[in-house]
Amino acid sequence: MINEKAVSEAIGFILILGIVLTGIGLVTLYGYPVLVKEQSNADVRNMERAMIVIQNDMKSLCFKNVPYKETTLQVSGGTLEVIDSGDSGSTFTITGDGIDPDVAFHPGALVYRSDRGTEVITLENGAVMTRQADATGSAMLAEPRWFYDGPTKTFVVYLMNITADERMAKSGMATVRMSLESTTIHEPTDNAGGTVTVEYTPDADNKLSVAWENYLTGSLKMSGSDGTYTLPEVTKLVIKEYKIRILGI
Repeated sequence: MINEKAVSEAIGFILILGIVLTGIGLVTLYGYPVLVKEQSNADVRNMERAMIVIQNDMKSLCFKNVPYKETTLQVSGGTLEVIDSGDSGSTFTITGDGIDPDVAFHPGALVYRSDRGTEVITLENGAVMTRQADATGSAMLAEPRWFYDGPTKTFVVYLMNITADERMAKSGMATVRMSLESTTIHEPTDNAGGTVTVEYTPDADNKLSVAWENYLTGSLKMSGSDGTYTLPEVTKLVIKEYKIRILGI
């Protein structure tokens, strides 16, 4: 008579092994992509905070007479790139009474692009913005230092020009070193009762039109759309351009 005691043990082992393998397969199929997505989200959040820190460093250079600043940060899950103003595809053009010639300004930028997702974070002209690489929309995370005082009708525009001797890109640990190179004041001869127009032309590879439109028409109460925005009856216009040199990352 055949002894079948070992058969039940073998079947039990096979069943347990099958359950374990099925669990590993389910975790790999559903759990691993979630873990990768969460890691990507954490990297993006960290870079958003790092970009705001760099923005504050630039403000210190421009408004607090600090000659030099450097910030060490971890660039995880992507690449941080420095784009010189001469290579910048975006343009701000400011026109109005007494402005001759018109102020045409290429800001340059610091751009972080995620390797694991589609997030793009940009520091441009003193503002930190985010967008998805496969979408047309964008949002402003930290506003630039532009002001409009309603009672006195004073419009103050600070332009931040990012320059570099060469195009730079970095992943991993990076130290952003920068200095204030020069300050230029574009002072209108006479703009009493004038209308100031700001035209924004986006970079074809990094379109931030929605973020700038929401800021100009929202925070500054300008009117217009599609890249052209106006502010009427401005009695005093102040335009200051700061040239910030990125020495290395």
